[in-house]
Amino acid sequence: MRLWFARTVYLALFVLSSSAAGELVPLKGSEATLAHLDMQQKAMVGRADVEGLAALSAPDLTINAPTGRVLTREQFLAMMRDGRIGAEDFERTIESVKVSGDVAIVMGSEVFTPTPQSELGRTYGAVPLYRRYTNIYQLIHGRWMWLARHANVVTRQGKEVR
Repeated sequence: MRLWFARTVYLALFVLSSSAAGELVPLKGSEATLAHLDMQQKAMVGRADVEGLAALSAPDLTINAPTGRVLTREQFLAMMRDGRIGAEDFERTIESVKVSGDVAIVMGSEVFTPTPQSELGRTYGAVPLYRRYTNIYQLIHGRWMWLARHANVVTRQGKEVR
């Protein structure tokens, strides 16, 4: 699992380091930190690490979930605890990291296979779901905290599923 995680982080950093002109621009400082943190957040969701997610989450965490609902931090953590959010498999590709002062925005795509008993599993089945996502982090008291998220299910071509 650690080898897979390391490869995913290196791949994400490679993708992020490519500019539109095709030049390699290595991520530095806060951008690299945020890319790594975003992959840690993904891993926590994948293994249902509620304690880790609670520690990472800002008190005002707000999630626009792919189920079409807006969740508070407490609702999200409760759903992680009781299995209403659960993953059999979870892949993420970071496509953009932008840091502006004390706010960071990470965007990309995901392939999320929900557990059969989860809310997404009951809605779509335990099949790979292609998603677009945005995670927003804020620097609070010297520490990056997960502040907001939006994720939606899309077709492989990138169009939103309704």
